[in-house]
This record gives sequence, C-alpha cells and structure tokens, in this order.
Amino acid sequence: MLVIPGISSHRSLPNQKPKKTPKILKKLLILLLGIVVVSAITLASGYTLVYIPAQKLVAKALDLKGETQKLKNAIDNKDLKDAKVQIDNLKNKLSIFKKDTQQFSYLTKIPYTKTYFDDSQRLLEIGEIGLNTGEIVIKAIEPYQDFLGLKGSATNSMKTTEDRITFLTQSIEGLLPYMDSIETNITNIDLKINEIDINKYPETIKDVPVRKYYQQVREILSETKNLIQNGRPILSKTSWLLGKDNPRNYLVIFQNEGELRPSGGFWTAYATIKMDKGKVIPGTASNIYDLDDKLQSTTPAPRLIKSYHINVPYLNLRDSNLSPDFPTDARVFLEKYYQIMGKQPKFDAVFALDTNLLVDIVKVLGKLDTRVGTFTAEPDKRCDGCPKIIYDLEWISGRPRNFIEKDRKGFLGPVMQALLANAMGSEKSKMPLLAQAFINNVIEKHILVFFPDAEIQKSAELINIAGQISNVASNIDYIHLNDANFSSAKSNIFIRQKIKHEINVKNGTVEHKITVTYTNPSPASNCNLEKGDLCLNAPKYRNLFRWYVSPNSKLIKMTGSEVEPVIYDELNKKVFEGFYGNKYPLYAETSSKTSIQYTSSVPASQNYTLLLQKQPGTKPIDYELFVNGQKFQAFVWNSDKTIKLSL
Repeated sequence: MLVIPGISSHRSLPNQKPKKTPKILKKLLILLLGIVVVSAITLASGYTLVYIPAQKLVAKALDLKGETQKLKNAIDNKDLKDAKVQIDNLKNKLSIFKKDTQQFSYLTKIPYTKTYFDDSQRLLEIGEIGLNTGEIVIKAIEPYQDFLGLKGSATNSMKTTEDRITFLTQSIEGLLPYMDSIETNITNIDLKINEIDINKYPETIKDVPVRKYYQQVREILSETKNLIQNGRPILSKTSWLLGKDNPRNYLVIFQNEGELRPSGGFWTAYATIKMDKGKVIPGTASNIYDLDDKLQSTTPAPRLIKSYHINVPYLNLRDSNLSPDFPTDARVFLEKYYQIMGKQPKFDAVFALDTNLLVDIVKVLGKLDTRVGTFTAEPDKRCDGCPKIIYDLEWISGRPRNFIEKDRKGFLGPVMQALLANAMGSEKSKMPLLAQAFINNVIEKHILVFFPDAEIQKSAELINIAGQISNVASNIDYIHLNDANFSSAKSNIFIRQKIKHEINVKNGTVEHKITVTYTNPSPASNCNLEKGDLCLNAPKYRNLFRWYVSPNSKLIKMTGSEVEPVIYDELNKKVFEGFYGNKYPLYAETSSKTSIQYTSSVPASQNYTLLLQKQPGTKPIDYELFVNGQKFQAFVWNSDKTIKLSL
C-alpha cells in the first residue's frame, strides 16, 4: 500500500474514529492539483497562443541571421558601399523584429519569465547600438577607403612615401572626432550585456555554447573599450611622433627571439632614426657587441646571470634585459647608451623589434632587395622550414669565420631601412596588408615602445603597446609566463610550447595548476665551428622560467625544475622561479614538461576575471583551459587575453 504521511492507509479500528486529514496537507494537495490543472490548460492553449507566434518569430530571427551574414560578407570583401546597404537593411528588419517581440510582453508579468524577456530586449538594443556604431565607423573611414584598400573611389594618388605618411597622419587624426560617439556606444553595450545573468542559462542550447560565447563577447568588449578609451592620447600625438613641428629622434633595438630573453629576445643590434615632417632619416646602426666593447663593464653579474648563465662574470649590455617588464629594460639600455655615446641626440622613444615583423612584411612584399642580398620568406630546409630570411640573416651574422669581424650585425640597420623604404613605396594594393601585418605585430608584442615622456608612456601602457607587466586591480587575477634562453644557441626558432591550465575552486579559493610542454621537434645543428656549419638548434636547451602571478599567492608544488623553486616579490607580483638545462636539459627532437600548482590570492566570484599576459617575442602557444574538471576553452595564446568566468 502507498503510505502518505498524515493520511491513514488502513481502515479504522473498532471504537476509533477516523483521523481527519491535517489542514496544511489539504492545502498542499489543493495547490498541487491547481498547478496540474493550470499546466494542462497552458499546454492545451500554448500551441495557438505561444508556439505558433514563437515559430514565426524564430523564422524572422533566421532571416536576420541571413542578413547578418550578408553584412559580414560585405566587410570581408572590403566593400564599404555594400556594408552601408546591409546595415540599413539590418536596422529596418531589427526594428520590425523588436516590435514583433512585444506580443510576448505579457511574460514580464510572470516572475520567472520576466528576466528572460528583459534579456531579449537588452540583446535587441545591443544589436541596434552595434549597427549605429557601424554607421559611425563607416562615416569616419569613408574618406580614406582607397588608402585602406577598401572598394570605392580613389581618394589620393599618394605617389611618394612622404605623401603617404602625411595622408596617414590626416587619416588617423580625422578619426578623433568620432571617438566620443564610438566610446559611448561601446560603453552602453558593455553595460547592457553585463546586466544579463548568464548563469540562469544552460551551458549549451542546441549545441550552441551559450555561456562560452557570452564570456568571449565580454572579453572582446572589455578589450575594445580599453583600446578606445586609452588610445586617443597616442592617436592625438600622431603629428608629434612624425616630427611635424620638430624632428623626433628614435632608438631602435633589434631583439632576436630565436634566442628568447625576458623582454622578447637577445639584444643583438641597434639603430637610430630621425623623423622630420614625416620623412625618415637613417642614423647610425651597429651591433650590441660594439657597445659592450666601449662599455667594458666591470659590474658583477646579478643573481640570475650567476645562477643560470655560463661563464659570464660581468653584466654586459647584451644581457641586461633581465626584466619581463620592457620599460624597465629600456631605461637600462638608454642609461648605458648615454653613458657610452653621450646624450646627443636625446631620444624621444625606444622601439624594440624582433624578426617576426621582418618576416611578416617580407611575406606581403614578396621579396626584399638590399645591399647585402635579396631576402624572401619562403620555407628553408636548412632550418627545418623556417623562413629563408631568418636563415640568411643568421648566416650573415653568425657563420663561423677564420677572422675577427667586429661589426657582424651592422647590416641589420640598412636592412630595416630598406624594409621601411620598400613598404612605404610599395603599390597601393599592398598598403592595407602591410598595415594589418604591423597591427598584428603590435598586438602580439613583436613591436614594443618606450617613451621617456611620462605622460605619453602612461598612454602607451594603457593601450598595452609598451610590453609592461601590468598593474591590475586587486580583484583581477593575473598570470604571466616568462622564459629565458641562456646559452642555447637559437633553439627558440624550433621550440614550441603547449599549455594545459586547470582552475579548481575549493571553498571559494581559486587553485591553479598549469602544465607547460616544451617540444623541440627538429634535429640538433652541427655546432662544430671548425666544420663551418651554422649552429642554430642546440643539442641541449637551457631555460630559466618564471611565473608572475597575483600578490600573496601561495605555491603548492612545482615540477620540471632541477633547482628548488625560488619565490619572491617583484613588479607588484609574486614570482615562482625554476630552471632546467644542466642536469635535465630539453634535448633536440624531444619534449619536456614543467608545472606549477598554487592558490591565488584572488577569490572566486561570479565576475571572476583573469588576465593572461603574453611574453613578447614568443610564438603562438596552444592553450587549453579547464574549469572545475570541465574543458572551458581552447585557444591560441598569441596576445594578452582577458578571461571572465563565473566561479
């Protein structure tokens, strides 16, 4: 028999009155019966009152999706005129769609469904604001569509390099009046999307990862908002940077990321450039060893050099970029340069470039003709498929010689000057491709800049073009991996990295476990100098690795280091330092792993934010992120990335 608490399931005994059903239970039974009846009526009427209108709305939504694809195609085809037409079409259809949704406004009177209806209206408003923003952007860039490589009427012949630089300046400065409207729209979108509680929605709906897409949109909005808000001071300085009022003097440092160092690569050479009214005037160019010869350093090597470098008793300028913070390293370089060469001229900025920029521009140009040879970016078998220009430059600078050549890397200055001249003098169709290559290299930190002027430097750091270790709010978690190749030839040309990052929350505490796999798939070079071969891939790779994480974080465990972890505070971060290479090096054609496990000082929250800050000069890294045992995201880590989670 079925027994229901409070109701007797058997007949009453003699001389005993049946017990009455308690009032509270009666009320519960009546309530349950009422819910069943209402549900039945809703299901019966829902087909005509909800389902059919909803189906019609879904059909219109799919139509909107098709119109959105047309807009995307117009943008992909760089057709500004068609993009304007598609935006107009979308605005009209979105307006009609929004009106159609009002037939479901009665849902706002039902507590459970109210928030879902409100979210739908927020999303439609976001769409409207987004289309308005698109119209503003088109209006801003329309006068320069020809220069930008967009389809449309010609705007300027721009036959000379100076003409192009002047026109580029006007283009950038012409965008400034539109920035206020764009910033306001982006801020409104950001506010509205943050009003949506994504946690009340399932992880996926019909195989669409809803929460994942939501978090990605928040990340993109955050980065876009930061770029727009903080980019204006630099954009407004365009004329200043190009020396329209007075000549500007720049120092360029060449970093070889094939021998990875904390700021992005081994400091191999330098050049000076003057910019006068948009005209580039080359100055001196030489290798870093020339400066070290003049410096004759007697400064004892610091701890990092003593501990991990080989037979280097003094601190040379070429080894001075020990900080992962490029502004710190740039100040060191400027101080030593002025000490050696004097303070005339005084530099207005220091740029650091690595060979990735060189390769990307040569890919667009097809080839680069210089006084030291012709370079291409075609794969070269001699370095296991690396770009030919990389092998050629390494051969020119590093081939074994039976004579002393002091200025082995002096050719880099003229090569860069030829690169600039070829790029700015190239045919018009290549200009947008060159611009995109330049922007990508800035975002991926193959180009860094330091301004001695504190106000301009602050702007550069705010838009993240200075290679700084960022100071973040105390409620934002932070991670930066920094590797340094000490005396392992140019092995970083070949080495690849892969990261598995596991985030687990225990009692409100965020625990990170990060495993890095280093793989050197290529055979070792013959490093016998007497044989005359080029030594690029060292048989054994030696690596100093440092994790910069949120202050007050606590290390649980480190693996893959042959030394005990060194823990200290630096640059407002907690540092976990390890090393491998003497006892357990990474051999050519093998892999090795390191890992750290630690608890963060930033607690779990519904709005948990993590900044992953990329090291300059590194190759793209395959990155897998797991949250509480579930795979959350896989991406290529090639630039700084902000991740937002609900923990």
